[in-house]
Amino acid sequence: MRTRSPQAFGQDRRRKGFSLMPLNCLLLRGTACALPVLLMLGGIAPAQTRASDPGQTNAGQPPAMPAPLQDPPTAEAPAIRIEGPASQGSLNLGRVPKGWQVTVDGVPARVDDAGRFVFGIGRDAAAADLVARAPHGATLERRVTVAARDWAIERIDGLPPPKVTPDPELQDRLRHERELILNARAASDDGIIGFEIATKGFRLPVEGRISGVFGSQRVLNGTPRSPHRGLDLAAPEGTPVLAPAGGRVVLVMPDLWYTGGTIMIDHGQGVTSIFAHLSEMLIAPGQLVKAGDAIGRVGMTGRATGPHLHWGVFWKEVAVDPAPLVPALQGRIDPMKPRPEPKPQPSAAVKPQTDQG
Repeated sequence: MRTRSPQAFGQDRRRKGFSLMPLNCLLLRGTACALPVLLMLGGIAPAQTRASDPGQTNAGQPPAMPAPLQDPPTAEAPAIRIEGPASQGSLNLGRVPKGWQVTVDGVPARVDDAGRFVFGIGRDAAAADLVARAPHGATLERRVTVAARDWAIERIDGLPPPKVTPDPELQDRLRHERELILNARAASDDGIIGFEIATKGFRLPVEGRISGVFGSQRVLNGTPRSPHRGLDLAAPEGTPVLAPAGGRVVLVMPDLWYTGGTIMIDHGQGVTSIFAHLSEMLIAPGQLVKAGDAIGRVGMTGRATGPHLHWGVFWKEVAVDPAPLVPALQGRIDPMKPRPEPKPQPSAAVKPQTDQG
C-alpha cells in the first residue's frame, strides 16, 4: 500500500473544498483563533481598549454589564392594591411591593417588611391619593374613589353654655390638652395589631345603646358644631370599659375639659383609640393591654349630659368610624347611613282588670 505524506493529504482536502484548521485552534475553541469566524457571524463584538489602561485589551473577558436601572422583574407588575371598599370614614389595608414607601394624601404610611400598610379616609373625602416610591426611585400613583355616606344631624340640648362655647380664658388650657392628645397619637409604633384591626376588627368596648354615631353633624344648644368623631355607647355609670384590641396605653388623664376622664391606646401602624367621659381609670401610661382587659368605667365627666362612653378611632390625625370595624355591630347600624338607636320607651302601665262578675 502506498503511503501518502501529510502535505499530499492536505492538497487533496483543499481540492475537495475543505480547509484544515491547526490543531491548537481546534483545542482552543472560543479564543483568538475563533474570533474572526465569530465576528463574521455576528456572535460577539470586538474587545474594546480600556481608557484607564492604554494599550491593553480585555480580549477573552466578558464585557462589563451596566448597573441595573430598576429592581428585578417580579411575577406581578408593581401596583398599589387596596383591600375592601373605600368609603368616607373607613380604615383600609393596602399593599405595595416590598421595600417601597407610601404616602396617603401626602401623609407617610408605615409599610411593614411584607409591603402592607394601613390608612384612614376622612369623613368628607371624595378621593384618596396614594403615592408609592421604590428604593431605586420609581413611582406609582393611584387615586382611590371614595364612596359617600349619608350623615345624620344630631341635636343635643341642655348643655351648660360654657361647655358649648368655651370662655377665652380657657384657650390656653384647651391648646395644652390638644397638644397632649396629638403627642400621644404621634407616639404610635409599628405593632402588627393595626393590621389585625383592618382585617378582623375590634370587639365592642362596652355593651349599650348606640346613642351617637360617627360623622353626624352636631347641633349643641341650637348652635351647629363640628361633626362627631366617634361612637357613643350609653351605659350605666360605673360599667366596665374593655380594651377593644391590644396595644399600649399612651395617655391617661382624669379631667380634660371636653372629654373628662380620658384614656388613649396605641394599636400600632398609626391606629389609636380614645375613650372619653370615664368616671374611673384602671390602667397606667405605658401599660400593655390585651383585647378584653378592663381599662376604665363609664361616666359622664367632661362635656356630657348623661353616662356614656365616647369611643374614637384615628389613623394618624384622620378620624375613622369605629362601627364598621366591630363585627358585633353588623346589622345594628347601617354602614352607609349611620343613625343612633332610639331610646327605649317606658312601657305603659297595665291597669289591673276588675272582676265585674
